[in-house]
Amino acid sequence: MLNQRRACCVSLWLLMVFTVVNIGCSSKTSRLAEAPPAYQPSPASPQMKMPNVVSAKLPEVQEAVRRVFKDAAVVDSTFDPSFITGDFNGDSSQDLAVILKPAPDKLAEMNEQYPSWLLRDPFLSGNQQRPELNVQERDVLLAIIHGYGENDWRDSQATQTYLLKNVVGSNLSVKSAKEFQSARNGRRLPRAQGDLIQETLRGSDGYLYYASSNYSWYDPKTFKPKPEVGMAHGGR
Repeated sequence: MLNQRRACCVSLWLLMVFTVVNIGCSSKTSRLAEAPPAYQPSPASPQMKMPNVVSAKLPEVQEAVRRVFKDAAVVDSTFDPSFITGDFNGDSSQDLAVILKPAPDKLAEMNEQYPSWLLRDPFLSGNQQRPELNVQERDVLLAIIHGYGENDWRDSQATQTYLLKNVVGSNLSVKSAKEFQSARNGRRLPRAQGDLIQETLRGSDGYLYYASSNYSWYDPKTFKPKPEVGMAHGGR
């Protein structure tokens, strides 16, 4: 009888131990199942290239001019300012606009057959441009060197350049496209792709702007918007 009681007590004790252990495991499993997932940081979003807005210095402007024109043109320091920077072609890279004159005895180099720049006159139509267009000894020119890579117009590979005739005036400054649009006062405006160059030219305050792969001049007094493609004409 005593042995039976002992066996019964042992069985009861084992049952209690098993029950306690089972409850503990179930609780632990429940806690693990309900634990919040570990924090996983989101992949970093690609950073947009911010324009380099460090003020241009004359020595680095001269270096950029030599990169494109070698020694055939020099900065015309009689103008103040003689250079400005901005995103003139709207590609989120800073460009350099600098007033130049042909270097002494280098006119032939400025009129070589295949120059590394595009010679343009914004006041001429497309069929009046090169080869008829050329640089004269007393010309004052505006070169716009488009930015490239991380260093914008300072980059050693920044050589895409427009050389513009008959557009150098006074009081050169930069006007953003947003500022230009906000000051429209109900007028129809050209579609500029980037910043504009504001200046006084031929007695008028106007803007030099880039659109359709070329630079054009906008005079608020004389501007006539081109008819949109597909617009009906002569209708009743």
